[in-house]
Amino acid sequence: MGEVLVLEKRVNYAPGTDYDALWKKIISELFEEFILFFAPDLYEAIDFRKGIVFLEQELPKVIIEHKKGKKIADKIVKVSLKNGEEKYVFIHIEIQGKKDPDFSKRMFTYFYRLFDRFQENIYSIAILTDLSKSNDPQAFQYSFYGTELTYRFNTYKFNEEDIPSLKKSTNPFAIAVLAGIYLHQTEKNYHKRYEVKKKLLKDFILTNPNLKSNVAEALFYFIDYLLYLPHELTKQLTKDLSINIEKEAKHMLYSEKLKEAPTFAEYFKTVREEGIEIGMEKGLEIGMEKGFEKGIEKGIEKGKMEEKRNLAAELLREGFSVEKVIKIVKLSLDEVEEIGASIHPNQPES
Repeated sequence: MGEVLVLEKRVNYAPGTDYDALWKKIISELFEEFILFFAPDLYEAIDFRKGIVFLEQELPKVIIEHKKGKKIADKIVKVSLKNGEEKYVFIHIEIQGKKDPDFSKRMFTYFYRLFDRFQENIYSIAILTDLSKSNDPQAFQYSFYGTELTYRFNTYKFNEEDIPSLKKSTNPFAIAVLAGIYLHQTEKNYHKRYEVKKKLLKDFILTNPNLKSNVAEALFYFIDYLLYLPHELTKQLTKDLSINIEKEAKHMLYSEKLKEAPTFAEYFKTVREEGIEIGMEKGLEIGMEKGFEKGIEKGIEKGKMEEKRNLAAELLREGFSVEKVIKIVKLSLDEVEEIGASIHPNQPES
């Protein structure tokens, strides 16, 4: 049994964002959850305990060439079925910027080319992220003087999804779909996008104790890049979420893949800058403290020397010899003679 999944997405929302690659990444990382959410009937037939193997390089070249230079992200996944058979699951991801009148024909073309190449049963599903009600592809039909063909495929339409139901779902792809819906709804309003992005990241990921760490990281990465925000709003978002990151999601700080994601990159930048500032302040404080301590040490040392000199002067006044004073006070000959000269300035040196 094989499967072809086509994801249709608009791409005019953020400079340089590769939406196709984002979907490809999260599908690869959470493949089992992906199949459960979008193709529950197929999910029941797959034995995930035996593992899955991604074999993208085996996708027929003829399928790629048919795309006419369009950027795509194709996958073939080898899976084992519960009945003991090994089958291929074909996942085809495509960026679709607008309604395409030839979409159903293209789905059929993918189907027969894949079927001809692999001779496998194929499960086809088109995932349509466009919120337009007019984007409603029907079955492909062919008829020519008695030769007839009807090709139907499964569809998942974002514009038919119920947002409250998505929020209640425990499958991470419900939140991925929700983020995709918000992407369209906030196309021209970054401040609104900021609010929905903060809610998604905070309520459904950072403070969700039931989310496994690998799922949380994959979903955070996906949403963080999908819902693009200008730098100033990203800085504000990082500030608002920092306490949640540090308290409820500290494990995510050690994730290599999140270090470059917009929110985490800004978080680490802020931490570094604050660390440098605190370090400088601490260094100055320590320097002043050490200087003060050094001054006290010098003061004590100076005080001890003054005490010795006073004692030497007193002994000299009592008539002790210079040699005796040197032995008692532990001062040098020059120092004792200097003290004696100050006591008896008009007397010649002994």
